[in-house]
Amino acid sequence: MVSVKVYRLASQAVRFVPVVAAAALLLVAIGCGGGSGSSAGTIHSSAFNATQVRMGDAPADRVVSFEVTIGPVSLTPSGGSPTTVLSGTRRLELTHLSGSSEPLALLNIPAGSYTSASIMVSNPEVTFLNSANVLQELQPALSQTITLNFSPALSVTAGSSVVDFDLNVANSLTFDNSGNVTGVNLSASSFSVSTSAVAVDRNNEQEDDGELEDTVGMVTGVNGSSFTITVGQNGVPLTFSTDANTQFSDGAALGTMLNTIVKVEGATLTDGSLYAKEVEGMESSTGAEAEGLITKVTGNPATQLTVVAQDGLGNGLDNSKIGTTLTANVSGAGYKVSKGNIDTSGLSGLPNPTFPFDATSIHAGQSVELESASGVTNSSVTAETVQLQQQGLSGTVSGLAGPTTAGPVTFTLTVPSDSAFAQLSGKTAIMVFWQPGTDLHHLTSVNNNDTVRVRGLVFFTSTGVNMIARRIGQ
Repeated sequence: MVSVKVYRLASQAVRFVPVVAAAALLLVAIGCGGGSGSSAGTIHSSAFNATQVRMGDAPADRVVSFEVTIGPVSLTPSGGSPTTVLSGTRRLELTHLSGSSEPLALLNIPAGSYTSASIMVSNPEVTFLNSANVLQELQPALSQTITLNFSPALSVTAGSSVVDFDLNVANSLTFDNSGNVTGVNLSASSFSVSTSAVAVDRNNEQEDDGELEDTVGMVTGVNGSSFTITVGQNGVPLTFSTDANTQFSDGAALGTMLNTIVKVEGATLTDGSLYAKEVEGMESSTGAEAEGLITKVTGNPATQLTVVAQDGLGNGLDNSKIGTTLTANVSGAGYKVSKGNIDTSGLSGLPNPTFPFDATSIHAGQSVELESASGVTNSSVTAETVQLQQQGLSGTVSGLAGPTTAGPVTFTLTVPSDSAFAQLSGKTAIMVFWQPGTDLHHLTSVNNNDTVRVRGLVFFTSTGVNMIARRIGQ
């Protein structure tokens, strides 16, 4: 039995919102605990490894939201019996990342080899753009247990590590001949897993070896020079240490930021703990932060935005808002660029004529973060600040002189004409600025005609679209 809800956008409908890895399912499972009635099991061993479990994504053009309940979950070590690591359930939204990942658990697990995991998945909700350019939601009555075999075995050795799970969304959904989603079909083939040692240099980490970029949460505790936040809709608690080098901005301060929403640029230390390089104040406990994709801009200068909510937290922003549209009043709002760890050297600062972001250049197809002092009422929000966020775009490379291994260089990324970005923006060609600090993710070089996914900041001018790349990957 499938329940169907249909939402019609005021203008063009969305064809995209990078779909995040439900790979997260397993990640969370391993160590989060939490959720209604849940508790983390204990694996007894004399040798433990500090492990960060993260989720990543593999986007599907038409899917704009994927939510699911997971649990219970167990892990099976080589030659051992299954051990429950999540006995209850946790509700997750898995679409707000593309070309990136975020931690879902920090835990100590016994060193050794793990051969499989078992996870129960239930009550998925999928919001997608159908062939009539209408947002549609499926709520299939699904509950299944998935066994994920690791081949080779997942090896946990001495030292700190990052475990990344990625979900191939195309292998997790069923489609009709018109490309409409008809159901959810998660299986072991949906997932892939990789492990990496935490980078020794915290200033040069990538997302798969310890970097934490644009991590937004509510501060739930402050203890000396450390603080704990609860992250977005997934509710995972993360504790960060600070020192004299930590940069605090926009009103954030250890003594006053309890029960406020903050954004953290962080790193993983070699002992597995988290360190905050930058902490930005966003809103008080009465406010809200909402992240999403712009589907319509009203007015020039902009007075109103229509945004598909992908993540966020705060007053009035609960699970029911994720995957639906928010109407944002942006009259009088300030505009900022969330640079994160993007290298902007040699680009004359932001914004400038090549990289503008303001009320006259904001455009459908961009990912933004809305900050509101009053929170969300029904599906409306008054934004004090609109921040440009990183997003992922996939397409074909052209314009390189030859095989390229590092920046600075530019190339053209051509996205599919029926992709969400093309449908919303009216543009298929993006000029990508590959910077000296741009990461190559599982690539040794980039060649013309390669199909790649680029994560970065997207800017519109009167003549075209530019993107400063944070990461280029497969």
